[in-house]
Amino acid sequence: MASQRRPFREFDDSQDAESLRLARRVIRGLTLQMRHIIVCPGSRSAPLAYALAEAEQMGAVTLYTRTDERSAAFTALGLALQTGDPAAVVTTSGTAAGNLLPAVMEADMSAVPLVAITADRPESLHGTGANQTVWQQGMFAGRVRDELHIDQAHIAEGQVRLEPESRDDMLAAETQAALLLRAATTSSPRSAPGPVHLNIGFSDPLVPAQAFTSAAEANYGRWARRSVARSQPGPADHLAAEKLIGQLEPNAFTPEDAGATSTTPARNLPVESRGPSPETSAPATSRTLFVMGHRAPAEAIELARRLGHPILAEPTSGARWSDLAPVQGYRLLLQAPASSPTAETVAATERVVVAGRPTLTRPVQRLINRPDLEVVQFQPRAEPWHDERFTRRIITDPAELATFAGLADRPWARHWEEAGLQAQGAIDAVLKEEDDEAGSLSSVRAAQFVAETVRTPLLLGSSSVIRDVDLAAVITRDRNRPTPGIYAMRGIAGIDGNLSAAAGIALATGSRATALVGDLTFLHDTNALLIPSTEDTPNLDIVVINDAGGAIFDQLEHGEVGRRPGLAERVERLFGTPQTVDLEALADAYQHEYLYAETLEDLSRGLAHPDDRLGLRIIELRTDRSRLRDLHAKITQALAHM
Repeated sequence: MASQRRPFREFDDSQDAESLRLARRVIRGLTLQMRHIIVCPGSRSAPLAYALAEAEQMGAVTLYTRTDERSAAFTALGLALQTGDPAAVVTTSGTAAGNLLPAVMEADMSAVPLVAITADRPESLHGTGANQTVWQQGMFAGRVRDELHIDQAHIAEGQVRLEPESRDDMLAAETQAALLLRAATTSSPRSAPGPVHLNIGFSDPLVPAQAFTSAAEANYGRWARRSVARSQPGPADHLAAEKLIGQLEPNAFTPEDAGATSTTPARNLPVESRGPSPETSAPATSRTLFVMGHRAPAEAIELARRLGHPILAEPTSGARWSDLAPVQGYRLLLQAPASSPTAETVAATERVVVAGRPTLTRPVQRLINRPDLEVVQFQPRAEPWHDERFTRRIITDPAELATFAGLADRPWARHWEEAGLQAQGAIDAVLKEEDDEAGSLSSVRAAQFVAETVRTPLLLGSSSVIRDVDLAAVITRDRNRPTPGIYAMRGIAGIDGNLSAAAGIALATGSRATALVGDLTFLHDTNALLIPSTEDTPNLDIVVINDAGGAIFDQLEHGEVGRRPGLAERVERLFGTPQTVDLEALADAYQHEYLYAETLEDLSRGLAHPDDRLGLRIIELRTDRSRLRDLHAKITQALAHM
């Protein structure tokens, strides 16, 4: 008879509380790929907190504490955004776990590997009226890539093992945690990264069995593992894309002899659903627009640049840098009057390549839904924001995309470039003229200036701010330095958690970051300003464009409704939601530095020399949102005859 297999034990903590032992093994599995973890205080999650403190002491994790779970979750999301690696938030049971939902939703639609770790009462206490007990299993169903529930009782039942029988024991708690994390990071044509949920039911006792000051003193050894997480994505992605594209057929990427105007007529082709490309070839030259939405694949950006096609790029696409020659003011060009030369150029478009997820403007949506255009989505990896109802044909291979796009029709592409330069000149002129006449800065010009000035990672608020930057900013970079990221919460496009995410980005970089937000976005996330006194304060500049309410609705249909007789006050109350908060007093209450800016010179001085400052600072600029609807109308009118 074969002898029973002995446990594969790398450290011995058998004398400690079982809850601590389970917590250590879960963390051991997670830290194979994860470095950053945020802990919120709570009793039921205490085993995780104690174990994480040990892991931090061993150098295996970087640990942060926050008091508000919602803010903590968005901070973890910011950490994951900046590093490209998973980041976790740990909470106790009850509503603490429920506060993670907004960040989980954003992570789901943005393909960000956020790990939600929620402590729970043991299953034996559910349904008994036990305090702070709700059913947490599956609470994020439909929003997470995978979820794992471990109850401490599973150990006695043989469903979970603390001591693995081999290095790949599938019942071992650390193996199950490591496999869960793999689901958060897997990226393929069929699977996108995203959030995962780990729910752990802990039983008493929830504290260490003995008051040792360290795991080493308790003779546990170095139980925690150092992370072997992958490197941060960024410019290297574009280098890899350039190498990949360079391996394709050289003739497809030589713009010489592509000067002749395409004679291919506009087409009204049926839009195919998912599946392989039809066996058709693009013309030698084509009038193809590349629309770069949020987090556009690097391969598409490099391909558009090499082929010479016009690029319509949102700020967070990765293609908005001026050296890539995106078309400035493209939103206005797409709205050109029918009789104008620019409208003829837009109408002459034959094909559109969408890369990433464009969400900012209605003119772009009208363009990509034109029935006379052949529109494709370039998507080399799976994306979480669409399903089988998506109607655009998907191209996954750069070589197939190159064939579809063809070489740029140079005269047509040049017209786009020239029209963009003229549009930018008109935008700049109107903004300056209107501000000079009003004697104060508009929110559009302030957003333009900040986006064009900062050289740090920049998070743009999800409402008016990012649209103002998209409209007006010419964003440059120093090619001799690492390219700073431009971020936004575009998964769900909500205003919650923006400051917290920016704080996470700053913590991940170890240097200064900037958040550019409106006043309601700022006030919606003031818990991000609450940093426990034991923690390092993020090095973060928060520029608040304060127009005393919600500006975006006045640019939508509601602005017209508000100008109807007798409806102004109603629309202002329901949509403008005016506020009179003293931001300087708020900054003082949280003990953060405050700066009031009235002019571009004030902003310039405030944003200069970012490496010379430590801590969090709030820079407030007050603007008048009642000017905005007329301002946008004047900008549109200035471009009417281009």
